[in-house]
Amino acid sequence: MSDSSLNSAELGALDRLELELRKLPEVLAVGFEGATEGSAISQDSVITVHLFVTEDAAHDVVEQHALDLGRIHMDRPLRVSIAPEGPGAPGARGASPARHRVALRDVTLTGDGSGVEVGLSFDDRHVTGRGTASALSGAVDATLDGLRELGWLVPFTVSSAARLTIGGTAAVLVHLTGGAGERFGVGAAPVPQRAAAKATLHALNRWLDDPAHRPAGQRHPDHPR
Repeated sequence: MSDSSLNSAELGALDRLELELRKLPEVLAVGFEGATEGSAISQDSVITVHLFVTEDAAHDVVEQHALDLGRIHMDRPLRVSIAPEGPGAPGARGASPARHRVALRDVTLTGDGSGVEVGLSFDDRHVTGRGTASALSGAVDATLDGLRELGWLVPFTVSSAARLTIGGTAAVLVHLTGGAGERFGVGAAPVPQRAAAKATLHALNRWLDDPAHRPAGQRHPDHPR
């Protein structure tokens, strides 16, 4: 999140809102961005609040709590986006309907434990991306490598991959940066490397859905470039 346009009072209010949101028992992680995906928070614009919640959380209830807290702390409109998106979960207001997306097949470590391999599928293609296992960012790199093998010209690199442990589940928050802006994603799995791969796909799903970004052989004639 870039917040250079916020004054000190607004930054303080945003910090207080984040602290209050983290107190909600269903909320595992909190993030902020501007009105559109990857945009910075600017003066007088809508703020998007990203909440990563437990699998059994009632999205409508969490969203209402977040909006109520937002009205207390922020003097501007908020948009709430909730993940992971379970069956029937509304997620963010105005979110796009589900589409055919890249599938995560498997995430494994190499025999010597020094590398991580991420298997992805799209249509009838299956690829394996590779990265180092020395840090969680290696699983993110491997996922990006796999997407490029599938033909996407992904203009993002990993900025950070932060782990949160909740019981026996690893939750990972991924931050990607690049010429197309910033992307944030969250994922949860029993193994942190798989959680990081899921978080990477979550960060990029809407970007990947854009017909203009599809690999050349899959673009609609209306989107030649």
